[in-house]
Amino acid sequence: MNRWIYPPIGLVINLMLGTIYSWSVFRKPLESFFGWSAVESGLPFTVFLLAFALLMPFGGKLMEVLGPRKASLTGGTLVGLGWFLTSFVANLPEPLIFTLIFYGVIAGAGVGIAYGVPISVSSKWIPERRGLAVGITILGFGLSPLITAPIANYMICALGLMSTFAYLGIIFGALLIILSIPLSFPPESWTPPPSTSAQAARTKVLAELAPRQMARTLTFYGLWFSYALGTLGGFTAISLAAKYGQEVVKLTPELAAIATAVFAVFNGCGRPVFGYLCDRLGVRKTALASFTIIFIAALTATQAYTLPLYMTSFALLWFVFGGWLAIAPAGTSTFFGLKYLGTNYGIIFTGYGAGALIGPTLASYIQTITGSYSLAFLTTAVLAVIGLLASTAAMKPPKA
Repeated sequence: MNRWIYPPIGLVINLMLGTIYSWSVFRKPLESFFGWSAVESGLPFTVFLLAFALLMPFGGKLMEVLGPRKASLTGGTLVGLGWFLTSFVANLPEPLIFTLIFYGVIAGAGVGIAYGVPISVSSKWIPERRGLAVGITILGFGLSPLITAPIANYMICALGLMSTFAYLGIIFGALLIILSIPLSFPPESWTPPPSTSAQAARTKVLAELAPRQMARTLTFYGLWFSYALGTLGGFTAISLAAKYGQEVVKLTPELAAIATAVFAVFNGCGRPVFGYLCDRLGVRKTALASFTIIFIAALTATQAYTLPLYMTSFALLWFVFGGWLAIAPAGTSTFFGLKYLGTNYGIIFTGYGAGALIGPTLASYIQTITGSYSLAFLTTAVLAVIGLLASTAAMKPPKA
């Protein structure tokens, strides 16, 4: 089998795993069906993301023990089961509690277990272009809302809310199991085709460190901190995009929704683009470039009162946010090796979780207190400078 088949397989897997970002399609129907408040309809999304982040390190360890195929089968089965079981919550005494268990915990845990598998597989089969390979693999997660949200919305209208959960559970479970079958690591004796000396130097693995060894290095803390800061600006832009467009740029809700869809495309495209840059420039230079872009985009967003400035600044922030989903695994494999990549990246991925918790919360708090968006984006620009300094200091061969 051609080894470049693994990134497209991972892309399709991530299209289904990334359906979490289409949760907004389900919120209004759930509120109407059960009489839930806006807070209650958002809880399954929060629990899902929490389970996703917490199970990532476990998924990496499971992959080391069982291999990529069985780990992906386990995660895919849980994803399908979680969606399918959610279709029965209307018949249970506490629908919200069981939605949190079935969708939030079970499906979220499944995504946490399955997400890192195609990343590790693509990285190990294509080590000389692993940034691009990983970028293509995770492209599906970023683009998922553009495909799955309209499909889910159509199914809810045509089949009903609970039936949609059931059908999507069956479809996701079946496809994820089928796509898990070809996943495997290269044999011990396998070596990649020769590459140029410059390319080999840029993508050279600097060390092979187990998680405990990785956690004792300054590089680990620098990469984790940079990952959190690199995604924080994107999470800020994601949380404020439609609201900013309507309140500041005076867009209609329909135009704000279209703008958000455009930003989602930039989010998805940032993954292969920054993965490619990691291969061409190295992880450190790519990280520095990303924080430079965040700084410029955030400063622009403080004055984005017109449509061109709004579209440009927010598109760049979403673009770099997607890019860090490629930079972080490329950095993990470069600095800490491929042998324990699944577990190591699962630990590094908690930096993404920190960005998810801090970014929207901080932005909303600042905007609420000051009544202005400018200070929120000015804070993002300052944090980008800190990220620039952290990347400069820490994106180096690991030392204790």
